[in-house]
Amino acid sequence: MIKTKIHQSRNISKYVPGLLIILMVFTTGCTASNTSQNVRKTDNVPAVKGPYELAAEQNIPSVVSYQPPEDTLRFINEPIFKFNDIAYRYVLSPLASGYENIVPEPVDKSISNFFYNLREPLYAINHLLQGDIKSSGKSIARVLINSTVGVLGLFDAADNLVDVERNKTTFGDTLASYGVGYGTYVVLPLLGPSDLRDTASLTFNYFAHPLNYINDDEVATQLLLADGVQAQIPILAQYPNVLADVENPYEFVRNLYMQNLLRDGQTRRNEVFKTEEQKKTSLNPVLKPDTTVE
Repeated sequence: MIKTKIHQSRNISKYVPGLLIILMVFTTGCTASNTSQNVRKTDNVPAVKGPYELAAEQNIPSVVSYQPPEDTLRFINEPIFKFNDIAYRYVLSPLASGYENIVPEPVDKSISNFFYNLREPLYAINHLLQGDIKSSGKSIARVLINSTVGVLGLFDAADNLVDVERNKTTFGDTLASYGVGYGTYVVLPLLGPSDLRDTASLTFNYFAHPLNYINDDEVATQLLLADGVQAQIPILAQYPNVLADVENPYEFVRNLYMQNLLRDGQTRRNEVFKTEEQKKTSLNPVLKPDTTVE
């Protein structure tokens, strides 16, 4: 019985390279929309001290004062960016656009859900490391529900049936929660703009990924590659259009990445320094005065 299963597994693995090629042509994409959390102003809340506390209390929008980064590694980053730019424009972007035009949205959504379900244990680990036991438990619950009721994660049953929404987080967020800075701006081959903290996150995610614990190393490696590519499809598809009229693409991409990085950092600080009353208000909003109930 065991020998038969092993023999069948080896036969299946012969077809995996072909499947990977199909995945690379029709790589999974899912427009990941990050919902921003609005901090509500509250009345009769004592003034708090410190710039971050004041920013949280005054509901300052997610825009940060920004100066171009030092970019100490530009002599390395820019040649890598030029290589990536050619690969994106002439190879990956056409493939991504072809995928979006050909693959039906329900199929695209299901494949994306499958890979998100594989990453869910990573979310649970990072939430736990951040001290957020509740969110970690929800991520574990999502894995159990979607892997069973959701048919191996092809459907997000946890969200659709019991309102347990996906709460993504990374090891980079974990490091940031402990006060680790982003280090410096770097550009990675094919992966694009990043920073030292996020690079550490990529390393952690790679070694901690559940796919590393399946028996077939070849299949695991190929699925890891597909998982890494699938989330980038929406970005790759729009890449030429976004940079069409940009005078200096390298600096544009770098500045955009750094602005998003600093904005997310400010949002995290605002959340940490909110008063307890503000947290309760944001979780339990009151009806507006002009709200009428019939």
